[in-house]
Order: sequence, then structure tokens, then C-alpha cells
Amino acid sequence: MSYTSEELDAMADRGDLKPAPGTAVYRDPGAPALTDKDLMGIFAGRPREEEHRPANVELRVKVTPTMKAALTRIAREENLHTSSALVRSVLADFIQKRAGKGKEVQPSRC
Repeated sequence: MSYTSEELDAMADRGDLKPAPGTAVYRDPGAPALTDKDLMGIFAGRPREEEHRPANVELRVKVTPTMKAALTRIAREENLHTSSALVRSVLADFIQKRAGKGKEVQPSRC
């Protein structure tokens, strides 16, 4: 069954929308609405269905268990859906600062 955005809004206002079994909710029920920046952080790299382009490339990084736990905690505190969304946000900020205005980021020498 599909719903219009107005029907979904009304259902959300009534509290009729419940998480799917087996999924986790990272936001408190009284948390403020997600901003466009929040949503872009969550869905970055995922193409819209109507856009016929591949998803962005995957970058795999190994971290210690302590770092992973900290990433997960901070992502929840920042109202991000996953630690990947947090890493994308932090990496984007780093690249922007490193590149400066109008400069390209130089590849690593490693």
C-alpha cells in the first residue's frame, strides 16, 4: 500500500508510524525534526531512484573497537542515522579545510 506525503504527515502527527521490527531508532520521540543537512548526511552517496547513476564509491577504514564505539555514540548525539554519516560529514569538512577555496586536494604520498 502506498501513501501520499499528506497521509504520511497525518499518520506521523497521530503517532501511527512505528519502526519496522528489528530496526533501531536513534532519535528520542521528542527530538526536533531533522534538518535538510541532517538528511543529506544520512543519505549522502545514495542516488535517488529516478536518477540513473551509480552510488558513490565505498571507502573502507579499519578502526579500533574504542573508536567504533565513540563514532556510534557521537553519531547518535548528532542525530545521525549511522557512524558512516558522521564519518562522511567529518571527512567532507576536513577536505574542504584542506583544499581551501579553489584549490584541489592533493593525493596522499602513502
